[in-house]
Amino acid sequence: MVGHIAQTGQIVATDFRAGNVSPNTDNLGFIKTCQDALPKGTNIKKLRIDAAGYQASIIDYCFENDIEFSIRAKMCQSLKDILVDKDNQWQPLVDKKGKAIDGQATFRMRHFMGDKGKVFDLIVQRSVVTGQ
Repeated sequence: MVGHIAQTGQIVATDFRAGNVSPNTDNLGFIKTCQDALPKGTNIKKLRIDAAGYQASIIDYCFENDIEFSIRAKMCQSLKDILVDKDNQWQPLVDKKGKAIDGQATFRMRHFMGDKGKVFDLIVQRSVVTGQ
């Protein structure tokens, strides 16, 4: 893993793991390592992480430390169960100019997970897959 400052590209911390270590192992610990590596008085303000970071402990940490976050999540059965009755609530996905993108839609809802149950926006995108 590589923690870096988006604006400057500077690397804050790295964690090179053995090939058999699960990608979601101790991601919160790595985020804390990145925070500790920053100069005193400087804090992480925004976090973007892949699906390995879709964990209640990370979301709770972000809320506790006023960190804005964007975390990708893989589609799983619990998310499918939420979306099963939402067909009429999908909106066209639009590009930067506000034009609808053919075959793509988005759905937004309030969601929570974890012990603390902090509510956040869950945004799901879907694309038409031809040939199925």
